[in-house]
Amino acid sequence: MYVSTGRDLGAQVMPPRSVFVNFPMGNPFGRPHDVTMQRRILMDALEHVARANTPGALVDLPYAWGERIQTIMELKSGWSAKPPDPLTGKQPT
Repeated sequence: MYVSTGRDLGAQVMPPRSVFVNFPMGNPFGRPHDVTMQRRILMDALEHVARANTPGALVDLPYAWGERIQTIMELKSGWSAKPPDPLTGKQPT
């Protein structure tokens, strides 16, 4: 069972059973100390294990983080990436 915050990665790797939660990376079960949300996600994931009939089945869980998730380009930290080249989409070196 794989609880993913990266749907594209889960779809490529195709573990036997996986669920996707649209939360920031590193937070597949929700916010710290939110035991109620964490338990709901765990129970949904275990239910998927019990019911899935197709290997590689990926289910999107309906939970919301509650606020817009910023990308690394938007975060105000000590380090920031340069914008990608508009023609190639590659990071400048």
